[in-house]
Amino acid sequence: MEAIDEVHLHDEGTASTLDTGTLAEYLRVRTGCPSVVTRGPFAIEHCSAEQLPALGERIAHLKVRDLDAPPTEHEPAYAEMEFERRRLANKDRGAFGVLYDGFGFQRVLRSLLPAADVRLNRVHVVFTNRTIGTWDENDRRYHLRAIILGMPAIVSTTGLVEAPAKPRDFYLARQQLGMAARSELTQALLKERFKGQFLDHDDERLTEVAKGYAMQAVVFQVTGEAFCEDPDCRLFNAHWQAELLRAQLGGPPEYCARHEELVATMRHQRRGA
Repeated sequence: MEAIDEVHLHDEGTASTLDTGTLAEYLRVRTGCPSVVTRGPFAIEHCSAEQLPALGERIAHLKVRDLDAPPTEHEPAYAEMEFERRRLANKDRGAFGVLYDGFGFQRVLRSLLPAADVRLNRVHVVFTNRTIGTWDENDRRYHLRAIILGMPAIVSTTGLVEAPAKPRDFYLARQQLGMAARSELTQALLKERFKGQFLDHDDERLTEVAKGYAMQAVVFQVTGEAFCEDPDCRLFNAHWQAELLRAQLGGPPEYCARHEELVATMRHQRRGA
């Protein structure tokens, strides 16, 4: 098993309750990795100011316009490219409603990494509030994702909120309200009614939840295995908010027996290095 020498946690700074310093300390303690560092927005870390406009244009091409259409690049409008340029320059937080092709976004970010940074013993995790999705050939539509594993791994804080489904009663109540459910007041009342049953934007539990997703990125880098089938393991691939909260907040233990052993092996491997 390849020992992890470095983990880089890149944060756009777009979720006020995400504490990457706490995440870094958690990974240091649990994995024994000697270097877990927090860094700023991925694009700004790896691009010069002169390169950002071209990068913004590349990302604008990744906007998903039709959830039921396979990945297709569209020629973006000037306003869309300008929006992405401003966002990359960290001047615009951006809207939650824009969906990007997740694998395309990952390829763009990976192309920015220096060759020396693309190696098995170094993990890059990018935290973004962009909404990302992947095309599913089985049901021929896009699905929102909380995480895209690989180099770099991408964790969407918006996806943590929106990708796993909320309780069925939440959707039933919203359907019964009809058009009234669109108002900000009604949305707030709905959230209050179901408080604690799902993760919300800037949720105080976000950092704790993100620990498991950061570890998913590390374990995938080490083993090549994606997720776990045990619903009580932090590496479980949650499709419902109840599953997410159970997997990330339900411990101890934090991991299933097999993955607890794996994490312990990583830690002991580093100590013996």
